[in-house]
Amino acid sequence: MDESSDDLPMLIGRDFYLAHRYARAATNRALRAHHVDLRHLAVLGHLAEAGPAAQRTLVDRLQMDKSSMVYVVDELERQALVTRRRDAQDRRRYAVEITAEGRTRLADATTTAARTMADLTTPLSPADQQQLHALLTRFIEHAGGTE
Repeated sequence: MDESSDDLPMLIGRDFYLAHRYARAATNRALRAHHVDLRHLAVLGHLAEAGPAAQRTLVDRLQMDKSSMVYVVDELERQALVTRRRDAQDRRRYAVEITAEGRTRLADATTTAARTMADLTTPLSPADQQQLHALLTRFIEHAGGTE
């Protein structure tokens, strides 16, 4: 492949896009058994780690638009995986909290997602996987700091 270094940023961008699409599609297919997708998993994971949060905080932290967040939280609430209550400090907003069932579903779904990602990364050696993780972490830290 004879690609100039001028083309490299666009090629990397294309590869990020395709890698994301393939990984997301495969993981979401696997998560169907748990009645969640990656958006649900992201919200549950954040709530399990950080504790109750306002929907606006979830929007900002998870880089999801407001209407999508409402849909995801509604769906999680319908499945009894989260509760949504008026925030005690600010009655205008809602605090979302993970339930015990949400923690159980998160653990099960996380195992499934990890297995899917392990399958997707089998062409990479363990050292390549470590390097990919390190490079992506650096990229995310940089990209997150430029908003």
